[in-house]
Amino acid sequence: MKLLSPYLALVIPVTAGEPKQTVSTGNWEWTLSAGPSVRNIGTLKINAASRSSAFALPSLVGSSSLVTPSVGDPEVPADRTYDDGYVRQDAGTALDGSTWNWGYESPSQVQGDNLVYTATGSQSVLRGDIDSSRSGAYSRDSLRGFSPHLQLDGVGPRSFAGFRIGFSAGFDYTQVDQSLAFSDFAASQFRDDYRLDYVDTYALGGIIPPSAPYNGTYAGPGPLISNLPINRLITHVLLFTDTAGFSNSAITSIDMDVSSITLGPTLTRSWGPVGLAVQAGVILNVYQWEGRQYESLQGTNSGGPTTLAKWVDHDSGTKFRPGVYLQSDLTYDAGNHLSFGSFFRIDAASEFRAQAGPSTFKVDPSGFSAGFQVRYQLP
Repeated sequence: MKLLSPYLALVIPVTAGEPKQTVSTGNWEWTLSAGPSVRNIGTLKINAASRSSAFALPSLVGSSSLVTPSVGDPEVPADRTYDDGYVRQDAGTALDGSTWNWGYESPSQVQGDNLVYTATGSQSVLRGDIDSSRSGAYSRDSLRGFSPHLQLDGVGPRSFAGFRIGFSAGFDYTQVDQSLAFSDFAASQFRDDYRLDYVDTYALGGIIPPSAPYNGTYAGPGPLISNLPINRLITHVLLFTDTAGFSNSAITSIDMDVSSITLGPTLTRSWGPVGLAVQAGVILNVYQWEGRQYESLQGTNSGGPTTLAKWVDHDSGTKFRPGVYLQSDLTYDAGNHLSFGSFFRIDAASEFRAQAGPSTFKVDPSGFSAGFQVRYQLP
């Protein structure tokens, strides 16, 4: 609980007018007051968070894939088919690794003492990125609202330093609400499509290959080369990148109905028709709150936007928070049991927390009230 600072004890009322009634029983005088007021309930802090970061994102750009040409493992004998020829096994390949079952299409493939073949494959690679720079939203605001103010005062016959001693009881009711719209999640997906250019080089070993085009057979005979290439080069050529983006949007809100009851001793003094009352005591605040959060996660790709998930969170409850208050009343006696005046009150109580889904609300109920009052003195 926050204590009221000593300097707040000198409170200047702000306006005039709340209805009061005054009853006199023996030497006691009773008044009833009513009027409108503006009330600052306190401070609300919203620490907003979302559920999107824990959601398993589907791929909106397809999947990873790998398509290799039929060229086999360069370190293992195999039947290899290229875009411009072939190198396959024959009956003796398993014994010495050589083969006459090969062919090629262009004279340009003969490069010195080597024979070069090309083949084409493809590959798609998925990658993603989450914007970790974003964090949950935060806000800090004062809660203000209009409130009807009711007050019962009793002034006794005893006095102290010119002030008559009595007591006062009051009631206020205020409705306040606050909301926060935010987006705290963003992610991207990418699919990179590559063409795979294979280049395999075979050693001719000093043989002079037949003129292109040449097509050797399994049965042979023909010039022999190794079934294993002496070098394989694979070049990735980027052809296209597909992209998708993800983001969320959320709004969190809290509604509160605040009822407050005050009770404390008073000191009252009059100078002609002008009256001043100062009071201090305890205040009981009753908070009936309701919190909500709405969130949606959207993904966008080349086909347009789509909603991937929605969440709705709701919670409510009642909180009781006692505290202390200090109030001053300034009135003017208009006659016929009627007075007009104003009041100013400051109060403090312990904070409380509420929640709606992953978002939390922290309320510090220390504020002030100011308003008019019409006072009626009971006969």
